[in-house]
Amino acid sequence: MEQDENFYFIAGYTEGGFPYGTTWKEYEAEQRGESRKMAADGGEPMRELKLTKQQLQEIVDAYDMYVEGIESFLNIETGEVVTLRTFDRDEEDEELSDIIEEGFNEIYFRLPKRESDEGYADMMDFAATIEDKKLHSMLMNILSGGKKIFRRFKDALSSDSKELERYYQFVEEQNRKRVSDWLESIPELILE
Repeated sequence: MEQDENFYFIAGYTEGGFPYGTTWKEYEAEQRGESRKMAADGGEPMRELKLTKQQLQEIVDAYDMYVEGIESFLNIETGEVVTLRTFDRDEEDEELSDIIEEGFNEIYFRLPKRESDEGYADMMDFAATIEDKKLHSMLMNILSGGKKIFRRFKDALSSDSKELERYYQFVEEQNRKRVSDWLESIPELILE
């Protein structure tokens, strides 16, 4: 059996002299039971999805944005996020709706939306990281109840632009984690 630093098994060589076969990465994945060819439960072919940074950002942005009458879907074959109007549909929306319905939970997966309890949990977790005792106390007081908690929390943070920017980065990272968990929960999908 022939091997090199790139290939666990060299099946042959192209006319140009380049090897082909099973790479070390493919071999190691197979050894860990991560077959890239078949789903564990149904034997259906799995789809590999390689997301660019821009595509991942689009998914995170769609996750974080709630607009009534707009639903977002991920096409797991292309990594594209498509949006569908649920009110006042035109002909293009109707066509897209039919395409999504035909491939729903096979090709098109509805993107989850960030829930308000997740936003509240993010504010609580972030407030716990504030070292300035006065600002920490103010934020905890806001989080203890009342109206417009989200707005008041951001208004209080705006007194310190560095903390406000750190908060936005914190929320972005939390959203990325939630989106990554959601992507990993799609059984038909292997993320690269």
